Amino acid sequence: MNRIALMCDSSADITKEEAAALDIHVVRMPIVIDGKDYKEELEISDREFIEAMRSDKRITTTQPSLGDFILMWEELLKEYDEVFYIPLSKALSGTCRNAIQLAEKYEGRVTVVDSEYVCSPVVVQLQEARKMFELGYTADEVKKKLETESDMFAILIPEDLKYLKNGGRISPATAALGGLLKIHPLLKVEHGAIDVQDKVRTLPKAHKEGIRVVTENIDPQEYYWMIIDADNREASDQLKKSLESATGQQVMQRVFKPIIMCHVGPGTIGFGRIKKMKY
Repeated sequence: MNRIALMCDSSADITKEEAAALDIHVVRMPIVIDGKDYKEELEISDREFIEAMRSDKRITTTQPSLGDFILMWEELLKEYDEVFYIPLSKALSGTCRNAIQLAEKYEGRVTVVDSEYVCSPVVVQLQEARKMFELGYTADEVKKKLETESDMFAILIPEDLKYLKNGGRISPATAALGGLLKIHPLLKVEHGAIDVQDKVRTLPKAHKEGIRVVTENIDPQEYYWMIIDADNREASDQLKKSLESATGQQVMQRVFKPIIMCHVGPGTIGFGRIKKMKY
C-alpha cells in the first residue's frame, strides 16, 4: 500500500497539537495585520489575533504561495509516495484552483480535492479519507467519493456583519439592513459557499431557527455534528446543549482560528452537520 501524506491548510482550524496527533500536514496561510505578515500559531497566538481584531486593526489573509506548496510537497514526497490535500472550498478561495493546477506537474503523486468543505469539517473529511486508504482505496477513488458524496450544511450567526461585508461574503445592503434594524441574519454554508438563509429579530430566535433548519428532513444519526465559535464560548456551550437535545447525537465543539475568524468576525457562532461516509 502506498504511503500517503494527508494535508490541509490552516483554514481548516486545526491546531499544531491536533495536526501532530492526527498526522496531518498543514500549509500555513499568511495573516496580514496592518501591513505585516504573520504565520498563524507560529508567529502570532490566537489570543493576540483576537485582540487585534477587537482593536479594529486592518487585517486580511492571503493564499499560500506556489513556493509554499512546492516546498511542502517536495519534502513530503521524500518520505511518502503520494500527497492528498483537501483545501478550503474553491467557492471561497483561489487556493484550491492554484493547487490543482500545480499538482498536474507531479504526475499523479499529488491529489487535490475540492470537497466544498470549510474550516474544521475538513479535518473530519481527512479522517474519513484515512479510513478509506486503510481499506485499500486509491487516491483517485477517495477523491471521487469525497467530491461526489460529501454533504456539509451549516448555519453561521455573526455578531457583527462588517467582517463578512469587508470580505465580500455578503452585500453592503444586507450588512446595512442588519445593522439598522438590529436583525440577525442566518447565513447558510452549503456547497462550499455562504449565502443568506433567513433574517430574524432576536438572537434566541436565530439560534432556534438555525437548529430547526440544520435538523429538518434528515436522519441525525447519519451525520457528524459540530459547533464552532469565534471567542464566544458561553453561547457555544448553550447551543451545544440545544443541538444535542434536538439531534440525540454528540456534538463536537471547536473554535474558529484566525484564518476563518478574520472573515466571520469575533463573536460568530457556526453549527451544522457533516455526512458520514459509507465505504
